[in-house]
Amino acid sequence: MHPFHVLLLVFALFALVAFAFMIRWERSQFIERGKGHCWRRVRISSIPIAIFAVAIAVVPTKAVSGMEGLAVFYGLLFTVVPIFWFGAHWLVGKSVSPPLSFGESAAIAGSPILFGLAVAYTAHALQTPAWLFLKYLGLL
Repeated sequence: MHPFHVLLLVFALFALVAFAFMIRWERSQFIERGKGHCWRRVRISSIPIAIFAVAIAVVPTKAVSGMEGLAVFYGLLFTVVPIFWFGAHWLVGKSVSPPLSFGESAAIAGSPILFGLAVAYTAHALQTPAWLFLKYLGLL
C-alpha cells in the first residue's frame, strides 16, 4: 500500500471519529432542550433527503451532454439543492412533536455541511506537515 493511501485512510478515520463526536455533541444539545427525539427523527431523515438531493443534481445533468451538463450540475448544486436540503429538513422539523423551529432544523441540516468544509480545510492545512512526516519516516 502506498504511503499516500495510508495517509488518506488515517485522515478519513480521524474525520469519522470527529463526526461521531460532533453528532453526539449536537444530540446532547437537543436533549438538554427536551427535543432529543425530534432531533433523532430529523437527523435520520437526512439520509433520504441526501439521496434525493443528489438525484436533483445528477438526474437532469444526465439529459444534457458536454460542458453544458457541467453547467447544469453546478447551477442545480448551488441553487435548487440547498433550497431543497434546508426546506426538507424544515418540513420534517415542523412535523415532529414538539416541532422544531426553522433555526433548529437549519442547524441540523447545516452541521454536516459545515463539518465537511472544516474537514476539507483541515486536510489542506495538514497536507504539508503530513508529507514532511512521511518523508521523515523514510516512506517517500
